[in-house]
Amino acid sequence: MSDSISIGWYGPSHDYCGWILSHFRDVTLLTDQNVEDWLALQSKRSDHASHASALLIAIDSRVEPEIGLIKQIEQNIAPADGKTRAVPTGIILGDDWVGHRRTNPLPETLLTYYWYELYDRLLPWLGDVSSTQVASNAMESNAAGGKRKVSPRVQRVIDASLAIESRLGCHTGAGQLALVVAETAATRQLWCETLARHEIQSVATTPQNLSLWTKPDFIVVDIESEPMVARKQYGTSENESPVERLVEKLANQFSDATLLVTDAFPRWENWVRLKRAGADILVAKPFQLTGVLDTLVRLKGA
Repeated sequence: MSDSISIGWYGPSHDYCGWILSHFRDVTLLTDQNVEDWLALQSKRSDHASHASALLIAIDSRVEPEIGLIKQIEQNIAPADGKTRAVPTGIILGDDWVGHRRTNPLPETLLTYYWYELYDRLLPWLGDVSSTQVASNAMESNAAGGKRKVSPRVQRVIDASLAIESRLGCHTGAGQLALVVAETAATRQLWCETLARHEIQSVATTPQNLSLWTKPDFIVVDIESEPMVARKQYGTSENESPVERLVEKLANQFSDATLLVTDAFPRWENWVRLKRAGADILVAKPFQLTGVLDTLVRLKGA
């Protein structure tokens, strides 16, 4: 998906980590022995306007040694000579971190993303890094943060939303058609109004009414009443859930469309099943809507 940025990856590379890595072509798997050398090399290469890079650190658990490693890398991110720019750095958090930000907190100055925030937060951030060739150091906080009395993490969320909105204003989805499949009128209206603001036409329907004469560029499946977390309610693991059946039907009916599916209870094993059913993009609720649109526009514009 991204050819214009060099990714240094420190951490595991299986399951959802491997899925994230599959979105990049230029990836270097790092270890304790070469991470500092890679950071130094990328800092020097950043003097060239055409080069962009980012360090991603994947952390599955919240044990002390791994947290100590993050803090150590945080201290060493900025180049010592002061002449070269720091490498933008993001932390990818595994399931063990969900609901535990305050139990064993990471420094607020670090950029952190849960693994399931790939499309609505991580990719838009990396898109900023690759498109501008200059990104804020993960250790730096916006000066306005102090004036607004918010934490560096919250300030970054605000700044990221503003940056995405500005970018979407320059690169709209004009000429594209979206099919929105949702159970409630409120959800259909939310998506259609948001898409319209970015010049994307839309057709909305329910899961029960898919006899449509249309050719969408992408499809949004936003089902409120179908938690994917409890697989056992569907019987054996071979049985498909209603959402999987819906995704499979849409993927077959509209084979040329990019298929986006939302999920309120993200679990990697369920996302694997949804991917097999035909989902192209998966986002967990609550998601950053502008980030999702940014990813969709980038995909269609690539």
